[in-house]
Amino acid sequence: MNLEERFYQEFGIKSEYKYRAPARINLIGEHIDYNGGKVLPCAISKYITALVSKRNDNIISISSTEIDKHFELNLSCIEYQKEYDWGNYVFGMFYTLLNEGYNISCGLNILVSSDIPLASGLSSSAALLDLICFLTNDIFNLKIENRDIAILAQKCENDFCGLKSGIMDEAAIALGKENKCMLLDCAKFEYKYYNLELNDYSFVVLKTNKPRKLVESKYNERVEECTKALNILKPIYDIENLCDLSTTELVNIKDYLNDDLLYRRVKHVITENNRVNEFIKALQDRKIDHLANILNDSHLSLKNDYEVSGMHLDAIVESAIHAGALGSRMTGAGFGGCAIALIKKSDFNGFKAKVEKEYFEKTNIIPDIFVVKIANGPKVLNNSKKP
Repeated sequence: MNLEERFYQEFGIKSEYKYRAPARINLIGEHIDYNGGKVLPCAISKYITALVSKRNDNIISISSTEIDKHFELNLSCIEYQKEYDWGNYVFGMFYTLLNEGYNISCGLNILVSSDIPLASGLSSSAALLDLICFLTNDIFNLKIENRDIAILAQKCENDFCGLKSGIMDEAAIALGKENKCMLLDCAKFEYKYYNLELNDYSFVVLKTNKPRKLVESKYNERVEECTKALNILKPIYDIENLCDLSTTELVNIKDYLNDDLLYRRVKHVITENNRVNEFIKALQDRKIDHLANILNDSHLSLKNDYEVSGMHLDAIVESAIHAGALGSRMTGAGFGGCAIALIKKSDFNGFKAKVEKEYFEKTNIIPDIFVVKIANGPKVLNNSKKP
């Protein structure tokens, strides 16, 4: 059964609109978006797709091909409910748009289908938020720019869904460009694109198949720890964000904080922000070995100082290095999910087989491994109601 047939089976009418939004990876700059740092994400060719039709009432009716749960809510009384599960991201986006004063004149039937692995660190939730905002903007002609789609989606994730994330995920997806990575200054929301052409080399995604739920993980705890450290250091250094600090200040910072845990969190934040700048320079200079070393240093920092890796991510990164990757690190928020590795393109088949074997021996889990294709942001695939 294709998607259009599934839509008809679910809602009893044909779909009128079709849209998609990509997933994302972050090449370098992890857990520093909410600390005012610079990050280097890009959209990738894993997608969440939505078929939509208008309704004659104010009901938002949603279904998914992956999760056997159907939810409905009236636009006039949207509220977060744990039992709505993934539906909270859809309903929350409508709640956010309405609260911001946008006119949504009727309800919608929405069927979503995704090949983005759930709870994998590839930002399936941000892709869903961006997609719902994008399609609502198109259907009701709300005149929202893609930059503002990212802002609205982040607001929904922070305020409605309860995850205190930065702007990186939503921005990387909403503003993605084919074959380009985006250097994003999260404090200023300024960005610049760089060609991601590595000639004989390629990034691959390594999915641990160890899922996680960020709101239920220690993600918000890390945000709180950084906020605590910032409150101590802010009056001393006259800064707005932890990423305003440089690596040369780490020695004094340790004395000011007088707390090893907070110091290690700040150490990661400052050194990771510095690694983003180093990565851009190495990318422009085509210094593949240096790119690889930066990836490895980032993972060690995330593992030892920020403590957001875990057994499965460490195992797959180690397996990637043993299989011939030049460099590898976890990507995304951690606590399970995915890693990335930099490999020679011609080595992919052998690399994949070796990682699968070693990782299975360590975890009794078979990972998913695929080459990254850098993609554009959200797209209208079909809109039968517009010329």
